Amino acid sequence: MADVFQLIKNINSFIRKETEDDQSLGDDLPDFPGKDKVEQLVEDFETTVARLLRRQRKRYLDVLRSFVAKDDTETLQAILTYLQSEFFDADLFAAELAEEASRFLRMTVEEFAGVIMDAIDQDIQFEVLSSRSTSWIEEWSEELGELMQTSTQKSVEKILVEGIKEGHGIDKIEAELAELPDFSRDRARKTAITEVLTASSVAHQESFSQSPAVTGKRWKHSGVKSITPRQNHMALDGTVVGVDEDFEIPDSGELAQHPRDTKLSAKERINCHCVLGPVVDEDIFGLSKEEKEEIRRQALEELGVA
Repeated sequence: MADVFQLIKNINSFIRKETEDDQSLGDDLPDFPGKDKVEQLVEDFETTVARLLRRQRKRYLDVLRSFVAKDDTETLQAILTYLQSEFFDADLFAAELAEEASRFLRMTVEEFAGVIMDAIDQDIQFEVLSSRSTSWIEEWSEELGELMQTSTQKSVEKILVEGIKEGHGIDKIEAELAELPDFSRDRARKTAITEVLTASSVAHQESFSQSPAVTGKRWKHSGVKSITPRQNHMALDGTVVGVDEDFEIPDSGELAQHPRDTKLSAKERINCHCVLGPVVDEDIFGLSKEEKEEIRRQALEELGVA
């Protein structure tokens, strides 16, 4: 059995090398506490998302194969009507991903927060997430599932509508659905990278809010050559704002608590490798552990504890 698991792991590694452009993720990130955990976390979530996408693809193909008729155009129209009137509303993908993402994101944010807070001040260790972060985890998990599901549904509709218009046969439609990028391992990989790095940003925000010594946060652009940089993110490099203040993205005017903030548009989130850095008051480090714990307690009281 161990050999089987190793074989699967080797196959997954091969698929990643063949399908992704970003093969050295660690090299494309600025240094930050917990950076060494990113690749394994991405691999774990990628595997989960890929499994759900394969399951979703099977359900669509099963629907296609359940319709039998002599006229392909008539059959495709019947399939499209069924999907739009019944199947889309009953699609399980969003709920399945929301459940998996909620569990994974909570674990990941907590893991990053532990490392980040320890790096800031070993006197103040991470203990519990604020209600703000736990609420974000639940709300974003649901939204992520719905966004991905809706995107897939639109892609499937497009294939069927074009198939009807062009007079394609059922076999061609089945082949197109089977190879649809929405179900691909590459989509799972890109989703996992974005969400793991988003979780790291949320953990930075959480840690800075809880840490007595942190008075501000600094936007740090990745600055690596293998990624096409966003000029507006480069312009933000080194910008400092208060711990709970927003950064303003140049040109677009969008506001964000941190890189990959889920308030941002997709073009500002996807494939962003920027991170946060803390701005600290050195005098706070001279306080006793008890004094710092009291400051943290007050901060958590303001943030709320789940």
